[in-house]
Amino acid sequence: MKSRVWQTLWLVVLLAVAFAGGARAADQGEEVPVWRYTVRPADTLIGIAERYLSKPWQWPLLQRANKVDDPYRMLPGTVLRIPATMLRRAPAEATIATVSGEARWRAADGEWQPAVNGQRLASGSTLETLDDASVLLRLADGSKLLLSPNSRMVLDSLSVYADGLMVDARLRLQGGQTEVTADPDRRNNRHIQIQTPSAQAVVRGTRFRVGVEGDVSREETLRGRVGVSAAGRSVSVRRGQGTIARLGEPPIKPVPLLPAPDAASFPARFEQLPLRFPVPHLTGAVAWYGEIAPDPSFDRLLLSRTARGAALTFADLPNGEYVLRLRAADVNGLHGREVRHRFVVFARPFSPGLNSPGDAATIRVAQPVFAWSKLVDVARYRLQLASEPEFAQPLHDASSEQNTWQVPMDLPAGPLYWRVASIDSAGQQGPWRPAAGFTYKPAPGAVDLGRSAIEILAETIELRLPQAPDGMTYEAILSSAADLVPVLAQAQASDGALSLPRPDGGSYYLGVRLVDSGDNTPGPATVQELDVPYSRLWLLLLLLPLAVL
Repeated sequence: MKSRVWQTLWLVVLLAVAFAGGARAADQGEEVPVWRYTVRPADTLIGIAERYLSKPWQWPLLQRANKVDDPYRMLPGTVLRIPATMLRRAPAEATIATVSGEARWRAADGEWQPAVNGQRLASGSTLETLDDASVLLRLADGSKLLLSPNSRMVLDSLSVYADGLMVDARLRLQGGQTEVTADPDRRNNRHIQIQTPSAQAVVRGTRFRVGVEGDVSREETLRGRVGVSAAGRSVSVRRGQGTIARLGEPPIKPVPLLPAPDAASFPARFEQLPLRFPVPHLTGAVAWYGEIAPDPSFDRLLLSRTARGAALTFADLPNGEYVLRLRAADVNGLHGREVRHRFVVFARPFSPGLNSPGDAATIRVAQPVFAWSKLVDVARYRLQLASEPEFAQPLHDASSEQNTWQVPMDLPAGPLYWRVASIDSAGQQGPWRPAAGFTYKPAPGAVDLGRSAIEILAETIELRLPQAPDGMTYEAILSSAADLVPVLAQAQASDGALSLPRPDGGSYYLGVRLVDSGDNTPGPATVQELDVPYSRLWLLLLLLPLAVL
């Protein structure tokens, strides 16, 4: 009898020490999970202990701690608080649900291995994401943790208790950021604790973010409530609030998160890269954080970027549909509420650059050659030419395997527009390059010398032509060759009166053309042969030898 009394007293002492240890741990910021069991009809305290406790004979402690008068008769609906340290424990595993980009993991004291979908991770494992990589981790209770790029997390402890009725996860975020959706089924007795170098977050909510940058940890509660502890002090962070904790300092008083930004002006379609989202004005915003995923679930991140300027820029994405979520960061570094924006990328095959004629150029050739940059992995190009920028009724819609194309007929005078798209070997056409506008201004026409008067005087050759058209000037060239090279004399006038010095007698060529006064574009030269008589002085010099004879 005495031995039985001593045994009972010894158990009470041991269990009291266990509870005291749990209380001390809680005081130090390490919350001990407590299972809340709801008594059912016909339950007895001894029967509960036999089903769920690792040491069923410790039931007297439960009786004392929960102030149960009769361990054989308990009122249904009564809630018993049972420390996790007393429950039967089994190791749990986390599962890598999705991997995007380059990520890796290692077991405790093991070698790094590539992270792959479906990989199971036990307690002590470390998970790391590299640049532009993310991992969605699923815990035993269905909770999800999305690890952002350049993050590292250690799975310190993953446990299930009481045959899976209670789940406990203790994780350590060493750097980067994670977004947690805890207990999506909203069941009781689910516990997640995330430790950082400067703080600890204990989940009483369902969705929150934890980030680590240097010696500063931050927490933002998006749904529910999260307890954050550091330096012996704790704060409760409600939905729409955030807090930060610097190493060795308690967390600041929770502050409201910045509101979601306005994405109404964001582009819905991108046909050129890079992707550029102009950030809206938001009071209190000092930086912007954007993430792109292939669907609204955001179970997989494709790209993440931070910006402090006027735009958030992403370098590249394949053709497809995507979702951007954008949030602003305040002066504390806390990320605010997010806005989501759907958009489409249709940029491949890439459109070529337009070379000639350039944008806003003026051309004078009636049948010009169009030229654009040559791209690899492009089978052919499609060109359109129109008289209006909407290309509703193109003047030409042509295809070319080269990066040039010549107009087969004279262009109409006036403003014109052209654009080019690439077509790959599968026949898929990419987006149009933004159109270039140009003006076709016909070059000056030929001069009708039949309406001219040419007079060869003693010292000059005088030409009389009709008044030149508006904006035009006549140019007369005298040469000894039909191609007007070399130039012996040259004159210009807009009123039609041109004067050239008279050359020595002989056969010459006179070319006359119109020149545009605005850009000096010459028209075709009308050339006629001109016989210049010898002067009388030359004739006397020729006859002088005959006179001597």
